[in-house]
Amino acid sequence: MADLRIDIISDVVCPWCYLGYSRLKQAIEQLGDDYRIDIRWQPFELHPDMPQTGADRETYLGERFGSPEKLNEATHAIQQVGIEAGIQFNFSEKDRIPNTKLAHQFVLAATKSQLATPFVLALFHAYFTDGKDIGKQNILEEIALGIGMKTSDIEYALSAKAKTLTEKKLQQLRSIDIHSVPTYVINDKYLIQGAHTPESFLKVLNDIAEKES
Repeated sequence: MADLRIDIISDVVCPWCYLGYSRLKQAIEQLGDDYRIDIRWQPFELHPDMPQTGADRETYLGERFGSPEKLNEATHAIQQVGIEAGIQFNFSEKDRIPNTKLAHQFVLAATKSQLATPFVLALFHAYFTDGKDIGKQNILEEIALGIGMKTSDIEYALSAKAKTLTEKKLQQLRSIDIHSVPTYVINDKYLIQGAHTPESFLKVLNDIAEKES
């Protein structure tokens, strides 16, 4: 029996984080019953300068990519990769990029209730497929209740304690030079970056399990 703790450092508005988890999950399913996997979600802000109210996606990312044409190319590419992974990425002219700090506070609350993975996956789906603004408190509350979180979990997510802990974690990860996501830290020793193929993830997990046994 091999124990693998996987810390997934990600942001809920990062399409590659969504794809990366989908591929990692496929790899984990192939590992079999000899492995105990403990997944922990850690916060990262892809756009730390994002205003509290968010920003228009086309304007904000158009500037980041250099032109609307380059953004369109990147958007079509991610949609194609999504189709192959069974993920539907829908983008429209009305889309906004939210500030994700509050979403990370909700992930922290979900973690306390052993619901972090279902909650993060529900956030990914709400944002990328349904086009919801996951920076809004009412949307986050709706998603939280939808996956079985309680009112007390929501109260904790909105608390000063959750805000302070989330900020502390964000600063901690910045201080160890994590600048891109998804990043995976396995058993606090092994660092993997990027949305690798399921086969690549499987090889890495097997290699680490052998070293750790």
